[in-house]
Amino acid sequence: MNEILEQLEINNTFFYQFVLFGVFFLLLSELYMKPIQRLIEKRNHKLKDDMASSAELLKSVESKFAEYQKAISQARLDAIKTHEAALNEVRMEEDARIAKVKDELKKDYLKLLQELQDERLKAESELKLQLGPISETLAQKVLSGV
Repeated sequence: MNEILEQLEINNTFFYQFVLFGVFFLLLSELYMKPIQRLIEKRNHKLKDDMASSAELLKSVESKFAEYQKAISQARLDAIKTHEAALNEVRMEEDARIAKVKDELKKDYLKLLQELQDERLKAESELKLQLGPISETLAQKVLSGV
């Protein structure tokens, strides 16, 4: 083995350097690598927590949006019902006014009809009054031969 080491020109200093390199590597890994690893792990945990909280926030936003849409659709239904109720009320008022106007027109028509009948009766009675003397005059003229 010594012969192989001599051929490779490896002596005892190589082993000391190898041991020193190992000790130096372990020392550096303890001093520098572990804090960096902890920092990386901490950052990974923070990212996972942030992802979880953002997923919860997204669910919350989606549920609020669904509630908002439900409230809007309910408001639309309420507005439609209110509109229909108001429209029906206006129609009922309109029908009542039309019925009132029809009643008034009917009363006016009946009143005018009564006035016409009264006028006819008055005209007939006047004609009868005038017919008496006219018929006497006619009768006298017919009888007298003129």
